[in-house]
Amino acid sequence: MTVEQQESVIPVAQIPPEERPAAEQPPDLPTTIVVAPPTTVPAPSSAPLTYTSPAGVVLTFQNAGHHLSRWFQASGHTPTYNMEDVLPPGITEAPISKKAAKKARLDESDEPAAVPTGPPLGSMRVCTLDLPYTGSVRSGLWPNKGLAKQHASFEACKVLMDKGEVDTSFQPAPSHPRGKTFEERLETKSRCNYRWESRKLAIQDQLPQGTGQGDYEYKTTPEFWTTCPPFQPDHLWASVFQLSPDGEGNYDNHPECRMMCLITSRPLPFWSSVGETVVRMGVGEQPVLQASMRLINGGKMEPFQSGTLEQAQVFTEKLMRAQIQKPLMADLAHVKWLLVPLRRSFKAPTKEIVSQNKGIKLRLKDIAWKEVDAVTDGPLTMPFTHNDMDILQRQCKDRMSTVPSEMVRRNYIVRIRTDLNPSSPHPDHPEETILQALEKEPNPLPELSDPSQPILEVEPAALPKTGSYITSLSIPDEKRPKLYLIPEFEHWHCIPSSVHRTTSTMPFFIHQLESMLVAWEASEKLCGSVVRPEYALQALTAPAGMNVNSWTYERLEILGDTLLKFFATLHFYLAGGGADCQDDPLKTWQDRHKVVSNKTLAHNCIKLGLVNYVRDRRVKVKEWAPRDWDFDTWIGGTAMKKHLKTSEDKSEFRNLGDKLLADVVEAMIGASYLPNKDMDNVITTLHNLTVPLTLFKSWGDIKHVLQRENEDEEEEAKDPDLPAYMNFFAKSKMQYEVFGYTFKRRKTFEDVFSLSSKRETRMKRERYKMLGNAVLDVYIIDYLYENHPTEGPGSLSNMKTFRTTEGLRCALAVELGLQDLVIDGDDKTRRELGRATYFINEARKKADAGLSEEEQGEVHYWEEVAVNHITGSIMEILLGAILDDSDFDLEPTRKIFFEKILPFTEKYCKGPANTDMHPKGQITRWMQAKGCMMYSLDVEGPKLNIGTFKVHDKEIARESAFTTHLAVRNVCNAAIRKLKDEGGLEELCDCASFKKVVPDDKIVEIFGKSRRERMLEAQEKDAASRKA
Repeated sequence: MTVEQQESVIPVAQIPPEERPAAEQPPDLPTTIVVAPPTTVPAPSSAPLTYTSPAGVVLTFQNAGHHLSRWFQASGHTPTYNMEDVLPPGITEAPISKKAAKKARLDESDEPAAVPTGPPLGSMRVCTLDLPYTGSVRSGLWPNKGLAKQHASFEACKVLMDKGEVDTSFQPAPSHPRGKTFEERLETKSRCNYRWESRKLAIQDQLPQGTGQGDYEYKTTPEFWTTCPPFQPDHLWASVFQLSPDGEGNYDNHPECRMMCLITSRPLPFWSSVGETVVRMGVGEQPVLQASMRLINGGKMEPFQSGTLEQAQVFTEKLMRAQIQKPLMADLAHVKWLLVPLRRSFKAPTKEIVSQNKGIKLRLKDIAWKEVDAVTDGPLTMPFTHNDMDILQRQCKDRMSTVPSEMVRRNYIVRIRTDLNPSSPHPDHPEETILQALEKEPNPLPELSDPSQPILEVEPAALPKTGSYITSLSIPDEKRPKLYLIPEFEHWHCIPSSVHRTTSTMPFFIHQLESMLVAWEASEKLCGSVVRPEYALQALTAPAGMNVNSWTYERLEILGDTLLKFFATLHFYLAGGGADCQDDPLKTWQDRHKVVSNKTLAHNCIKLGLVNYVRDRRVKVKEWAPRDWDFDTWIGGTAMKKHLKTSEDKSEFRNLGDKLLADVVEAMIGASYLPNKDMDNVITTLHNLTVPLTLFKSWGDIKHVLQRENEDEEEEAKDPDLPAYMNFFAKSKMQYEVFGYTFKRRKTFEDVFSLSSKRETRMKRERYKMLGNAVLDVYIIDYLYENHPTEGPGSLSNMKTFRTTEGLRCALAVELGLQDLVIDGDDKTRRELGRATYFINEARKKADAGLSEEEQGEVHYWEEVAVNHITGSIMEILLGAILDDSDFDLEPTRKIFFEKILPFTEKYCKGPANTDMHPKGQITRWMQAKGCMMYSLDVEGPKLNIGTFKVHDKEIARESAFTTHLAVRNVCNAAIRKLKDEGGLEELCDCASFKKVVPDDKIVEIFGKSRRERMLEAQEKDAASRKA
């Protein structure tokens, strides 16, 4: 543009009104209007192409639209461009051509004659832009709309700078800034939750009304005890129990703990369906020491001889008095169980034998009757024979040392120290002798008669109130307290050490056994006895009752929730007629939510009475005593008035929340699935828990719900116009095969990969996706539950989330090449698929770059790429379609999961040690660990989302992305690099709580271990296991 043309642009105020062209008259609003000079020929408007602001920022036709868009976004308005065709002065509109006029005259149809479209010949384009609170800006004359729009935007930016609406760098500074709506003020996750809650609110009145929490009955006493008759010598049943005090279930690795026999007058109720079970016990807090008792069905015992039953009663009484340290008394007419030890040579049966025979046949000769006789008929304690080494060794074998009194502490004899004598230096205090150390005790010692006698090395025997043998074993052997005693001053106790170790857990064991009996009653009455006793107890145990994640309902609740969602989805899929249903997907979602809602489940829990069986109380060991026992009437002249529990005690009451009740119902559903993964058991449990899924009673019934014909089996009619050889080729149908599965119905295959805009096809894909999502969730949570048995519910939930995101499904579809099977897509769709595939592959290459095969993994590279909804849904649609096409046979989809999906998720998805590694959580926990309170994270959108992280109002990082969650992730990663890796927080933060140093273990807790560290740890574990 020449200088003369630039000077021809003059303010409108300098042009006399009578000289202004009619097409260029300004509007009524007070504004600045840019007009083109009068011309006599159609030519572009003469205007400057650039403008330099006082800050040195150059404004051009090309970047004006970007600056203007940012101002409109900041002010909360949408730009409105109005185009009009204007004839320059001196140019008249050309008349209609003779050909067009003749055609108009000859048009005899009922439709009106075609009106000429397009701008008049010789006209120019003028663009008018409305600026809120400012007025309008009008461009000059330009030959096309693009240039006219650019010119209007260019002049609008200059007007906004003059008005102070943008600064000298054209950054928006609106006088009336845009306010965010409620939903826009939320972060991405909160916005999703808000939409979820809004959808649930639409059916709120169709759900049972919840109370939040309430007081419910607590069943404290198993009904089994009330049905047990008094003991009779010829009606006795045995249950063998074996202790694993370390919680690892290695029962054969602890020969120091004797196997015992629990005798009852009736067989335990669950022996009718299982041969053995495991009773889990937890001792202490933070952390809870875990142990387990293997309980085996011993069958009906041979008749006891006269007086033998009374011997067992006396043995049990003395044993419990020694453990509980209270003057307990057992009446054979009232007590519900007795204890006797088994011989040391008794071998525990294998699980295979127990499972095959539903238990074992315990014989009378398997019981250690000599030890029973020694306890019942002999003295409680006897002095050691310290002057005869052979006798002393026999007396010390499997014995405890004590003083001649009943209610005192005892010690397990470790060994006889022949290298020490009373005058030897004390091993822990060499400055004094063993005798001198013992003389410091409060009780005076008698005069020593044999200075050369050996020394007994012992360990204190832990009683139930101090944590039992479980607590002792948790301390490493070299750190356990050792005592050195002189045999002359000690007695040996009649109860063997091995028996004492096992029975020191009796309060924990009996409490859990009674809870298991209550849980079995719930399973029998409400679930048709399809839930094994140990899983029923786990499903009914709240965290308040057992602070071990793997022993409460929390893990089972995740499994049961997934199974409930799957069967509810399947039910409504079949109820609508399968994939051909044309109902609104929102209605299907609402129908399903009415079934799986926590309010519905809590209502069912209360209605069925399942709430009464929930176990949420722990055993109080110091107050515990066997049920139906009593105290001696007089002990030392003092009456024992404390009431002990009986089998006739009434129920108590406690307060429970609705969410807990709903979780218990879901946990019972999950418990019915284990350990055999039986879908029929799950369906039976759903019916028993009054979940309204009535279309099928077993998994085999599902394939008969939909009555349909196989179209592909019908022989197609021959086309008479085709040659015979063409009809021959038409018979050979194409094999519609994916991942080794051949579709029975060709139409199903086509619907899976079709992007047709037909409503029928779209609805089918939507229903296949709903079904595939549910079955994929079942496979994932089933695998995680089985392969991570000790992980808590939070870890399981995170790992499941990592494996079910739409971004992962996009990456998985690209990895498996599913996007290449898509049909019926237009050019735009295929371009989008191509772009998504390219960026996913590039992200994967970047994640794998420089890593060895062993180091690859736990890299969610798909999180750096925008989600493509087409590739993100293909896998779910395919799984749902295969499940439908196979007549609901789970094997094809399960095979695809284990062969195609699982290897990918195991390679790239985060494991249990790295389940909460989102950069936002990391930077938040890092700032909290450093003690800095002045930091903020903001994201502005909606098109190009810009995230900023500030510390004490100083911007630390700024990143942009096309989606909010990517912008958050990117800016948080940048902030972590700046503040943690590069340092600099010390210069910014002046908070009183600021900490300069964060412990290494805290850093590992926040940011996790590097992949190389985790790989080295795994290699060390593998090497140790191979060596073992």
